[in-house]
Amino acid sequence: MTNSNNNPFAWQTPEEIKAEDVISLFVNVFTDFYNVPKPGHTFLNGPRGSGKSMMFRYLRPDCQLIAREKTPLRDHPFFAIYIPVKSTGLQITELERLDNKHAAALLNEHLMTMYIAAISFGSLAELSKELKLEDSLTEIKDFYKNIFAKVLHNSGWYEELPQISDDDRADELFTKLKDVCDSVFRAANGYVNEMSFGSELVAYKGALCSYYDFLLPLLRAVKQFSFMPQGPIFLLIDDADNLSHTQTMVLNTWVSARTSSDISLKISTQLNYKTYITNLNSRIDAPHDYNEVNISAVYTSTSEKNHYNQRIREIVKKRLMNAGIEVDPSDFFPPDAKQEAAIRKIGEKIKTDFPETGRGYRANDDVVRYARPMYIASLKGPSKSGSTYSYSGFDQLVHISDGVIRQFLEAASQMYASMLAKDNAKTKQQGVHLIDPNVQNDIVRKRADKYLFEEFEKLYKNEENDPIASDRALKLKKLIDALGSAFHHILISDNSERRVFSIAFSDTPDKEVLEVLKLGVRNGYFHESGIGRKNGLGRTRLYILSRLLAPYFLLDPNGFAGYKFMTNEAVKQAMHNPEAFASRIKIRGYKEIFDNPQTNLFTEN
Repeated sequence: MTNSNNNPFAWQTPEEIKAEDVISLFVNVFTDFYNVPKPGHTFLNGPRGSGKSMMFRYLRPDCQLIAREKTPLRDHPFFAIYIPVKSTGLQITELERLDNKHAAALLNEHLMTMYIAAISFGSLAELSKELKLEDSLTEIKDFYKNIFAKVLHNSGWYEELPQISDDDRADELFTKLKDVCDSVFRAANGYVNEMSFGSELVAYKGALCSYYDFLLPLLRAVKQFSFMPQGPIFLLIDDADNLSHTQTMVLNTWVSARTSSDISLKISTQLNYKTYITNLNSRIDAPHDYNEVNISAVYTSTSEKNHYNQRIREIVKKRLMNAGIEVDPSDFFPPDAKQEAAIRKIGEKIKTDFPETGRGYRANDDVVRYARPMYIASLKGPSKSGSTYSYSGFDQLVHISDGVIRQFLEAASQMYASMLAKDNAKTKQQGVHLIDPNVQNDIVRKRADKYLFEEFEKLYKNEENDPIASDRALKLKKLIDALGSAFHHILISDNSERRVFSIAFSDTPDKEVLEVLKLGVRNGYFHESGIGRKNGLGRTRLYILSRLLAPYFLLDPNGFAGYKFMTNEAVKQAMHNPEAFASRIKIRGYKEIFDNPQTNLFTEN
């Protein structure tokens, strides 16, 4: 019997999920992102909700012990320590007051080092409770007295350390190490707070601990514990976009050290990493210094879309099974049957007419390309019933989620809750065994509206104290409106490629245009990629509009989508005057604009 009150798609932040639940929910995505669990520094880039934190959660020792069926920790290939950056004591604006850049870098590195050291020993303390590491007491005590104390003293910390006793357990020893690191961190933090209340800079006289002289030798020594894996320690630095510019340069300097055989830095970003320059003004580069994984690029590329569909299918299967619902995902999220029958009918006519009107090499190709756009176009007749197109069906919902796992799960959770709210006798008795297509369509349309309005309002408010940033946000909204309208016009035209979601530059975009598009990428309204130029000389930037917005602009999110080349000036027109941009297409017709070199906004791929 299904628990009708148990929403299988309810979303929790990975940090809050117990290890047992992580294992029951996790789908192995590391075949797509194989560098993440391997030795080596790695940047894991992707929008919020794309699965970065869930990957990090799975790599932590409590999950690995379950996933590896209680294989002893020393036989694991790595040991992962989770380092959250968001909402931490590292976000200290007063540090920007330090005029001496070298001093600012030293103090920031000290704070980062002690923050990571404290979390590392805290993680070992928690693990000690589970593994009962009493057999390792002697080596832990030796580490405390002969390694930790010496390295800390050499860094300028002269206060007496807490005494250890014969009765101390392993977790208590690691907790004492954590507490010392917390004390060192607070001392430096106190100096920073003192600066904030005075007009004069005060000389810093405390300890200075660095990655090379403190954190690296300590973690290398930790690796030598008999219970630890022989492989590297992974420092899972989550949300690194939240580091200051100086702190980001410090982290880059650690990456440039190439210490990954012992300490591998796994750094997640939401596509807003501030710089790739080190404290020495050199640049870290892939693949020499690190590997880079861009989740959006993998899951939105044509070759990997089936991978993403399969990942979502596996996730849904697991969640339904855990809730006691034995239904295939495609049956749980059925499409609108009447609509699909009408589209199949159009497809059959395309096949019948193919010898006379076919544009592709095979009739089936034309069916895929044109049947659904022709159906959508047919809804735009005198009845003005375009809104009756149904965004339903598992595959279509996967496309709309646009490579962001959380987007699918949040929408599915709302759909499930909506079905429960119907409160009919059958649902009460048997639970939810499918999501009505009307409910699916209603939810994704509301989410598209929210994404374009409520979320954009938040974005604008976040930037409203900065006139340049708020103006940039308004330009982004105008650009999205203009492109969405243009893509819809192309969809219902008689163009050879009607399903368009992307623009590529036929010339070089200027700084204003790039800054607006960068804001769009950072907030998930666009994905950035690259593509070959029309003349075959090198590559140019490609920007893909998020398919989350397909229901708002009445676009077809399914399958392969083409792209159009645009000039920098055309994009600027869309950013500054989207009404004029849209009017030219609406009044003159897309083909006329496309064919006329004097007024061309787009050029064909």
